[in-house]
Amino acid sequence: MGEVKQVTPAEASRILTASGDALYLDVRTEEEFAAGHPEGALNIPILFRGPGGPSPNPDFLAVAESVLPKDRAILCGCQSGGRSQMAAGALTGAGYANVSNVDGGFGGKRDATGRTVVPGWQESGLPVSQSPAAGASYVELKKKAGF
Repeated sequence: MGEVKQVTPAEASRILTASGDALYLDVRTEEEFAAGHPEGALNIPILFRGPGGPSPNPDFLAVAESVLPKDRAILCGCQSGGRSQMAAGALTGAGYANVSNVDGGFGGKRDATGRTVVPGWQESGLPVSQSPAAGASYVELKKKAGF
């Protein structure tokens, strides 16, 4: 398994526009996704928030493999780039050949002082939606995958 390619939100937007069949996979929680996400994104959370802190989504890979074609370009994004790096690594390990991590994610990457290091999708002025496209919510993707 090699290194996961890193792209900025602006580069991810260009790839989505130019390719026509690339997919943006938002791996944030369903609540975060519902509050705003890149237009056209699909939502499969890598982690769930729970009372004891975040816990892994045991169905992440199974749902992803049943709804995401392995020959498509997949751009994994989260809030700042950490969870999406985990997701990109899992997908690459499962045989996806063209996976990139959106460094900066939706909300931007910050240093220890809170200064923006990589502007996020939203700060970059890229298209944001509060309502998922048909079939893009985690509930719908799980159903399509048979869960």
